Amino acid sequence: MTNQGGYFDLLDWLQDQKVVRPLPFFRQMQASFGIAHIFYIDAVCTPAGVKAHRLFHTFGAAAVHAVRALGPSVFEPPLRLALSAIRPLDWNVLTPGTPARDGLDKVAERLGITPCGVAYPLISREGRQAVFAVHIDAEACDWHRFRRMHDRDLQALAVEFHASLLQGSGSGGVDSEAAPRLTRRERQALYWAAAGKSYWETAVILGITERTVRYFMSNARRKLNVVSNTQAVAEAAWRGLLPGPDLH
Repeated sequence: MTNQGGYFDLLDWLQDQKVVRPLPFFRQMQASFGIAHIFYIDAVCTPAGVKAHRLFHTFGAAAVHAVRALGPSVFEPPLRLALSAIRPLDWNVLTPGTPARDGLDKVAERLGITPCGVAYPLISREGRQAVFAVHIDAEACDWHRFRRMHDRDLQALAVEFHASLLQGSGSGGVDSEAAPRLTRRERQALYWAAAGKSYWETAVILGITERTVRYFMSNARRKLNVVSNTQAVAEAAWRGLLPGPDLH
């Protein structure tokens, strides 16, 4: 028997919110369905890595630090697989020995959790992909029963939660960070760096000194919170901050 009361209570809560508050919603889901942890990400997948646009979860800071310490080569393969999935992705059906399964197993071992989780892929915007994942502390037989009882409701709630964030302005996640305010000259310097131009070539193109170009690039790196020009170009491109033809 599914928890229809919990489902409709959560659905009503979402529809009543002017601004979606992810963590209170997650807490209600945990209480209603006996879920141990929830993880949600709306991200862009590039060859260079997975870039989070929104990220919310119920894990503590120590758990996040422990997973990050494993490195992207461990936690990104299962994340990429979940983000590119068509159907809900059950942890237990992943083939042992594959990067995705091995990565999940290492994450589970580091966090001290059982391998009972499912990720619901979601349609997002602007070339992004999203996933809403839940985990429960259960044995395999209980996990199978849990999914048969609650899968439909959990997937529907995941869609509603995701849609509410897209339609509103969800607070407290990665996307709540204000976009860096780059000056016109900083954006121009980034544009020509992206085109492969040296400081000297950019200075000639813009009619300024090479020292000034270095100053603009240094400011851009600082505002974008990166340490190299390559990272600055990638971050600016991802945020849509590179100038259009009118600024070249």
